This record gives sequence, C-alpha cells and structure tokens, in this order.
Amino acid sequence: MTKIFNLRNTIIFVFVSVLWKIFLSAVLSLHSDEAYYWLWSTNLQLSYYDHSPMIAYFIKLTTLFSNSELAVRFSSIIATVILSVFLWKLVIKLFNNEQVASVSVILLHAMPMMFTASIIITPDTPSFLFLSIATFYVWSLIETENQNYWYLIGLFFGLSLLSKYTAILFILSLFIYCIFSKKISWFKQYQLYIALLISLICFLPVIYWNYTNEWVSFSYQFKHGLSNTGYRFNYLFEYLGTQMIIFNILVFLPTFIISFIYLFSKDKKKVFLASFSLPIILFYAVTALKKLPGANWPIPAYFTFSIIAAAYFLEGGKIKHKLLIIGICFNLVISVLIGLHAKYTIIPLEKFSDKIAVADATNYFYGYKDLAERLLEENVQFVVTPAHQVAASIAYYSNNKIKTWAYSSHTKKSQYDLWGFPKECSNQIGAFVYEPKENGEEPYDIGILFSNVSDEILSQKTIRHNNIVRQYNIKKISGKR
Repeated sequence: MTKIFNLRNTIIFVFVSVLWKIFLSAVLSLHSDEAYYWLWSTNLQLSYYDHSPMIAYFIKLTTLFSNSELAVRFSSIIATVILSVFLWKLVIKLFNNEQVASVSVILLHAMPMMFTASIIITPDTPSFLFLSIATFYVWSLIETENQNYWYLIGLFFGLSLLSKYTAILFILSLFIYCIFSKKISWFKQYQLYIALLISLICFLPVIYWNYTNEWVSFSYQFKHGLSNTGYRFNYLFEYLGTQMIIFNILVFLPTFIISFIYLFSKDKKKVFLASFSLPIILFYAVTALKKLPGANWPIPAYFTFSIIAAAYFLEGGKIKHKLLIIGICFNLVISVLIGLHAKYTIIPLEKFSDKIAVADATNYFYGYKDLAERLLEENVQFVVTPAHQVAASIAYYSNNKIKTWAYSSHTKKSQYDLWGFPKECSNQIGAFVYEPKENGEEPYDIGILFSNVSDEILSQKTIRHNNIVRQYNIKKISGKR
C-alpha cells in the first residue's frame, strides 16, 4: 500500500493542492487580516506596528498588475511549492529514500493548516519559507562540513526575522542541536559569527524603524506573546489538542514521543530532525501556561516534524502503515470540507447550535465587501472604526476610494495609530462604523473626535447560517475636531 508514495504521485498531489489553493484564493473574499497586510503593501515601510515588513513586500510583488484576491494571496501558493522542493531534497539528503520524502511532503501539505488555510497570507508565509530553507542548509553544513554554508544559513535566517519576530526560535533549535550532537566546536568557527552578522544586517531595517518609533513593535509583540498573569493549565491541554488536530490526529502524538527519543539518539540525523522541531513545539507549550498560542505559531516545527513522522511510520509494520494512510486521508477530507464549507456553506452548523454557527471561523470571508459597497452607496468618503481589520477591509473593497482610520482608544492598537487620521478627510463626509455592544452601546463616544455626528443609525448585517453573524452600525460624521 505504501508503494503509492513516490515522486510521480507526490508531484501530482502538490499540483492538485496548488489548483485547490488557486480556486479558493480566487473565490473567497479576503480575510480581514489579509486586507490589513494588503494595506501595508500600498504604503511600504521598513517595518510595521504589528510585524516585520516581509509580508507587505510579498503582497506588493504579486499585486503589481492586479489587486484581486488571488493576486494578494499568490505568494502563499508559490511558497508552498518551494517548500515542497526543499523538503523533498532534504529527505533525499538524509535518507536517500523516495518513500520517506513522499510521505513527508504529503503529510505536511495534507495538514488543514497547509492544504486549505494556507491560502490566507500572513507573516507566517514568508517566515516558514525562509526558516525551512535555512534549516535545509544547516543539514548541508552538517553533511559536508563546508563552513561556507553558514553564510546561506545567516541570509535565510535574517530574511525569516524580516518576516516574523518569532523566527528567533531558530537560534534555540541551533543551540539545542549543538548541545545534543556535541558540536560545541561550531562556536569557534568565525563563519558562524559572519552568518549572525549577515542576519543582523537583514534585520537592521526593523531595528532602525523601531528605534525611530519608540520601539513600539518590539514592545507590542512581547506583551502580545506573554501578557497574562497566573498559570492556566487548561491552555496547555488546549494547545496540544489543537496541534494534534492541525498536524494529524493519528500521527501527532506518536511522532511527538518519538521526537524525544530522536533528540537523545546518537544518530546525528535524528538529533538534527528533533532539534528543529521539538524545541519549537515545547516552547509554545511553555508559553501556553500563560497565554494560549495561536494554532499557527508552531508551524515552522512541522518542516522537520513531518520527516520524523514519515520515517517512523514507514519503518513499522502494516498497522503503522494503515494508521499513516488513514491519518492522511482524514486530514485531506477535513481540509476539503473546510474549503468547500468556506465557499458553499455545506455544513449546516445552525442545526447544531446558533452559537456554533456564529462562531464559525469561515464567517470572516463574508460581509466586508457588502459593507464597503453600502458605504460607497452612502457617498461616504472616509471611515472611522475601532477595529483596524474592518478599516483595512473597507479600504480594500472600496479600492481605496474610502479612506480609513482605526481609532483605538478602547481596542487593540495597530499601524493606524502611527499613520493617524488622513488629513485630506478633515472637511469631508465620513462614517463611524462599529459593532454595537450587547446592550447596543457604542464602543466609545465619536463626538469627542467630530463636531457633527448624525443621530440616524444605519445598519449593515452579515447573514450566514440563517443567523446574523456580524452587524455594523453606521453613523454619518464630519468636522474633525
């Protein structure tokens, strides 16, 4: 049965996966986070309030000739193909085994987070890509002992830092490998320090931007990652349960256990694979005691984690082989169902519970285009809203005809706080767009900012699953104070 895992079938699988991503990218509206990153790409800077700038550069490159949803997301699709190539090449270098390489690629891409959800372009897209390439060259260094590979490692690590701050965990993995493989001699190699210098040079734009902006991005990310007080063990179990689901519900736990055995192995291949996966997963397990990590945060670990899973399950007997194939098929079914549901609402969640229907994550693909069109019909020239994602979505779906500003006096701060209110809108007719609280109150008094506030409240509802999943109130405003 495992003979199906070969180069030909892997190419077919990746090709079909790419077609699926292209379809979803073209037919689904932008997630509000994607619209926010798109807005960055229209105003390129050395860095941004929330993240490093690479995501904006990626989007800029693919939207030079079109601002369609597919164009915004296209670099995510390209990244998955490049990942496949480097993953295949790494496994062949490690084991010279086509079956292990095939299973590794298919396991990684069958993950719902990769097969369907990876169409949503986020800072994880370039970060995962560059970290994976850096990891590939670490093994090239180990295999050949050619110290010049340090320079490529430094370059791609630097690019990953230019993508997302948490890429710094690559250093942790590198350190763990040095300790467990007894490669302390690496610290005596001048090429290592040149590599770190290359990484620093890549990251200098972000440092300089933070320096000129009172270190707001570094401060925000530190608080964002560890802001809660006290310990919440339920977060730890929720985190591990989520990782089981997003990687493979049948494969994750055995692979997680085997990774510890790999780490303490005398086989440098096994130590390498465990060092670049297990520490990342464990790091977020520790942080989960304080604050629940995002489900996608440990994704970089799965580049090598999928190889451990493939090698372990292929070396076993028929039971392991069946579990592997069932696990992959289960992931593919879930991935396809999620994608079809996102577009066609095929799962009647409202029959189970209205709360579940309203909480459906795919609801975020709906409503923003209609909201922007409604505002254009009302001849609104600018919008003020408490949420930066809503502001960015209005900007995107109005083709930037409506200028936007997220005033965050009572909500999460964003890049809008640095951009400020668009001065050209001071004497124009705008709208205050907000989600009313449960008691119907506004999130804050817009009259503090504008002298003319309409008493009339318009309403724009997003209906899905026969439920109102989102509602925005609209008040005309003018006269910026």
